Amino acid sequence: MKRLIALLALLSLSLPINLVNAEAAIVAKPLVQVAPVDSAAIGVVASGSQILVFGNREKNGFAQFINGPTVELVGGVESFVSAATVDSEGNFILVGAGANPIVGTLPPIGGVLNPDNVIPDPVSSNKSDAVNLWYWKLNLTGEVLDSASMLMPTATIPTAVIADRFGITIAGTTFTDPGNSGFVVNWNSKPTLIGKSTTQVFAIARNADGGVVAVGQSAETLAGKPLRGKVDGFLARVSNNKVTLVQRSSETRANRAWRSTTSNLLLGGYSNNSAAITKFNNSFLPTWTDRYPSNGSALTVAVGKISYGAFVSMGPVKALPSWKRKGALLLLQFDGKGVVTGAYFTNSGSLTALTANSALGPVVLAGGFLYRINLG
Repeated sequence: MKRLIALLALLSLSLPINLVNAEAAIVAKPLVQVAPVDSAAIGVVASGSQILVFGNREKNGFAQFINGPTVELVGGVESFVSAATVDSEGNFILVGAGANPIVGTLPPIGGVLNPDNVIPDPVSSNKSDAVNLWYWKLNLTGEVLDSASMLMPTATIPTAVIADRFGITIAGTTFTDPGNSGFVVNWNSKPTLIGKSTTQVFAIARNADGGVVAVGQSAETLAGKPLRGKVDGFLARVSNNKVTLVQRSSETRANRAWRSTTSNLLLGGYSNNSAAITKFNNSFLPTWTDRYPSNGSALTVAVGKISYGAFVSMGPVKALPSWKRKGALLLLQFDGKGVVTGAYFTNSGSLTALTANSALGPVVLAGGFLYRINLG
């Protein structure tokens, strides 16, 4: 009898404890639609409770404030906007590039009398490549507080910007002959180039010394590290106008890229037909990683110790046993160890941009609409 009681006691200690401690299955919840936006919007950024989307018209960019004005962003004879951030005062900083006019004179028109020999005014007969970086500073009501341009050596597409106590730092791609290089530049300074012909930078994070970590893709040797796949994703530390450290992906025959990074190096990107999310430490070593069947890239943001990754899901997700949707946008919430603690979705089959702040949490731009988590 004592043995039977002991056995029952043992069972009562083991079975219930396993049931109680079993991690509850996470079920994806619907994202809440915030507002429709201009169909030409390509990016989103938030300051406090104000959300701004930006995009491009035929000859210039625009900034659309939710529940506010739409501001035309003009630079030179023709320009575009391609990245944005928020500065330490809460203003919006948008960056892009613009072309200069090629100035000449109209040739004389045959058969027209010109007895006074009047010389025609200079006119724009054509336009150059987009060799000027532009920035625009807007306050929360849409007033343009400042705008300026700086000349780059060649045509340029900026893809990321940071505006903080160290100043304005911009990164992106600048064209070479042949191909293109990634670049990082502090405003009104000489750009630091990464690669020579097949390298692009898509995102940056600030280092404590004022330098940055740049992430992107490359199909050439970087800092002595050769190509491993067809195209590699990479991280590069840039300090004092020099590339001091490079880490690149190591999968053979893979097409990889990193498209986003948070300040603590949670990177989003893709590897062949999978969206990829990886957390790196300051030595560029991965601490956790996960991949998800997808037809595009993952994007990442962070708010405090909570991180988020978004992608268009095309298959099962191991953290979501009941997830069956394909072609739906999925937003995952991670704790500091990479454990999925929440999931949210919308049936949009596209992901355009992702941002986040402490007031709003994550905000997703997809299919001409803004979405966010239901905080109620």
